[in-house]
Amino acid sequence: MKEYNFPLVFALGAVIAATIIVMSVVFLLKAIKRGKQIGMTNEQFKKAITTSAVFSIVPSIPIVIGVGIMMQFLGLAIPWIRLTVIGALQYEISAVFAVSDGAAELTAGMLVSATLVMTISIISGPLFNAIFYKKYQGKLMEMQVKNKPKMDAITGSLLSGMLAGIISAILIGGFFTLNNTEPDSSGIVTNGAVTLITLAVSMGIIAICGVIMKVFKQKWLENYALPLSILGAMLVAFFVHPIFVPAA
Repeated sequence: MKEYNFPLVFALGAVIAATIIVMSVVFLLKAIKRGKQIGMTNEQFKKAITTSAVFSIVPSIPIVIGVGIMMQFLGLAIPWIRLTVIGALQYEISAVFAVSDGAAELTAGMLVSATLVMTISIISGPLFNAIFYKKYQGKLMEMQVKNKPKMDAITGSLLSGMLAGIISAILIGGFFTLNNTEPDSSGIVTNGAVTLITLAVSMGIIAICGVIMKVFKQKWLENYALPLSILGAMLVAFFVHPIFVPAA
C-alpha cells in the first residue's frame, strides 16, 4: 500500500506549507510595522526575532523525529502535512494505531480512516478561534481589568490542572511499564524506566536554569530553558534506552 506517497498528496502538502510560509511573512511584516509605530528599537527587534527563532526551531526537533516515526506507517507526505500545521506525535500515532489494529502495512481504508481521525477532530480548535475567539478574548480582557485577582486564579488553576494531568499520565504510564522490554503492536518499546528518567532530567534542567536565573541574575537564560530541557531529555533518553531495552 504505497498510495500514501501519491504525488497529489505531496502537492497538497506543498500548498499547505507555502500557505503557512506566506502567513508567517505577512505576520512578520505586520509585527515590524506595529513595532515601529510604538517606538521599538533595533535592539528590541533583534531580541524578539532571536527569541522567536529559538522557540520555533529547537522545539521543532522532536516534530522532525515524529515525522520519521510516522513515515513507516503513513509515508512522508501525510505526517509532513499533519505535524507541519497542527498536531502532536502522541495524538497522531494513537490515531494510526486505533485504526490499523497492529497491521504491518495500512490498507487504503485504514489510511483514509487514520487521516480522517487525525484531521476532523483537530479542526475544532481552529474553528473555535475563527468564530468565537475575538469575543472570548474581549471577555478575558474585560475580566482582567475588572477583577485581576479572579482572572489570575482562573488562569493559574487551568494551567495547574493541565500540568497535573500531563505529569500524572506520564508517571502512571512510566510506573506501569517500568520493566517492559516487549514491543507493542506497532513494534515500539515503551519502557517506564526510560520515561521516568527522561521526565526527571527535563525537570532537573528546568530547575537548574531557574536557580541560575534567580541566584545569578541571568535573565537571558529564560529564553533557552525550555529548549535546553527538551534537547537534554532527548539526549539522555537516547543513551539510557539501550540499557533498559536490550537489542533484540
